[in-house]
Amino acid sequence: VGMATRIGASFVLATVAVSGLQVGPGALAHTRFSCASPPRCGAPPLLCADAADEDIYGRTTVLEETVDVYGRSSKASDGSDTMSDPVVKVYTAYSSQHPAMPWTNKAQEEATGSGFSIRHDGALCIVTNAHVVADATYVEVRKAGDARKYVATRLKVAHECDLATLQVEDARFWEGVTPLKLGAMPSLQDEVAVVGYPEGGEGVSITQGVVSRIEIQRYAHSGTSLLAVQIDAAINPGNSGGPALNAEGEVVGVAFQLQQESQNIGYVIPVPTIQHFLADAVPGDPSRCAGFCSLGIFWQSLENQQLRDVHQLGARSGVLIRGVLPLSACAQQSLVFRGDVLLDIEGQKVADDGTFAVGQQERLSFQHLIHLKFAGEPVKLRLLRKGEEVVVDVPVYPQSRLVPSHIYDEPQSYFIYGGLAFVALTEPYLHEWGDEWMSDAPHELVNLVMAGIAELPDEQPVILSRIFPAKLTAGYSAMMDRRCMSINGEPVLNLRQMYALVQRLHGTAPYLDFELQCVGGNCAVAVESASADAVRDEILETYRIPSPASPELCAEQ
Repeated sequence: VGMATRIGASFVLATVAVSGLQVGPGALAHTRFSCASPPRCGAPPLLCADAADEDIYGRTTVLEETVDVYGRSSKASDGSDTMSDPVVKVYTAYSSQHPAMPWTNKAQEEATGSGFSIRHDGALCIVTNAHVVADATYVEVRKAGDARKYVATRLKVAHECDLATLQVEDARFWEGVTPLKLGAMPSLQDEVAVVGYPEGGEGVSITQGVVSRIEIQRYAHSGTSLLAVQIDAAINPGNSGGPALNAEGEVVGVAFQLQQESQNIGYVIPVPTIQHFLADAVPGDPSRCAGFCSLGIFWQSLENQQLRDVHQLGARSGVLIRGVLPLSACAQQSLVFRGDVLLDIEGQKVADDGTFAVGQQERLSFQHLIHLKFAGEPVKLRLLRKGEEVVVDVPVYPQSRLVPSHIYDEPQSYFIYGGLAFVALTEPYLHEWGDEWMSDAPHELVNLVMAGIAELPDEQPVILSRIFPAKLTAGYSAMMDRRCMSINGEPVLNLRQMYALVQRLHGTAPYLDFELQCVGGNCAVAVESASADAVRDEILETYRIPSPASPELCAEQ
């Protein structure tokens, strides 16, 4: 479960549940560590004052002693202790487009989450989860003990790894703030403290635990599988974006999700992934990340001795490459082939189950070695090909899915022709069928999401998402939610190309014949060109649709 608290007409905790994980917008609580009686992992120094004396609760103090309204002994404060606390609460207002009707937006809702201050490239910023600020229209942050909220803007958002950075322009916010530092990768049984703003109160909260597992996990927010650290410290809705700290007060992870229907199983995004996010950027656009790379291969284990004998492994270990993505560098440059055996990557031996050794107690999927690379960097592979060992350098890049798994912060395109509305297929489109979308949504579309492979650059299926009732659309209602394969025999590549194709054929062909994917044989929908504009204009007025196409398509007309 992604640890963000969303508030609105309907309470939203999770967007989609897959493999026992759920995600929603995030929040984390924070409290002060006791310097005199530190938790198991130790009191992070950045959250404690320098030792001088202790109050009646054993808390270290350095300033003049006073008595609060409850009669508790404390020290007079000039605000420096509160202002130096680097963990903040994040408040977000958000609204997303409707995936099936992108000319409308869903109702605005609110979310709360957590974040923490770091110094990156010489400037102070706040790190939080991407799902805390996804589709945000307005963001505010508040420091511990401070009643004021400060307006924040998003610097960089990477939904793939569920991380984001925020900027606060108001200089008063940064007064006295001591940024946290990134620490090293933790080991099993290392003690950690999770700081943030979980639901159930407004104050900061701290929970403690140990590192119990380190492995590749599915990130519920994006569906991507990346490295994650499992801890047994309590992580609750609202904890998302808060830091996990080691005994030195250094950040070893960012809380982001928990295991549903389990106790004390939470996950944090580890430092290598945070560092990759901070360093990664699309050339010319520092607000976007290029993403995590992939070899673009399909593989299977070689744990069966008969299969090992067939591929002449002998005493060696590795995995069998059973397929290569057509648009990957492996295929485009003819570097890796089906039937090759991957023996090692960057000098790390690959075991028969696809893992490599990390220390003495841990093993990780070889995919993690690829995730550490940036777009265009080469990876050295040692392969067994027809009994002979070969070494190749393969440049790796992020691989786009045929059907995008998410559409956060991305404007969704559409166009209406006659009485037909067309949109690009995305996984959130199928989420409109509910939690059981894999069984309830049209099977042809589910198969595209689960097993579709892009054969051409920029390929993305286009769906006939809606057929508006009209005289000229009578009899077509059963054709909704089908993929458009071609128009008048010309293939459809994506929505932008299809829109241009419709505009061209509209002026030259008396009818536009849309071929739609259907089991047993494709079906057809025909629209008369001469009447298409009149039907469209009537529908726009009747359903109060502002434009026959999304702005970026209209601009190209």
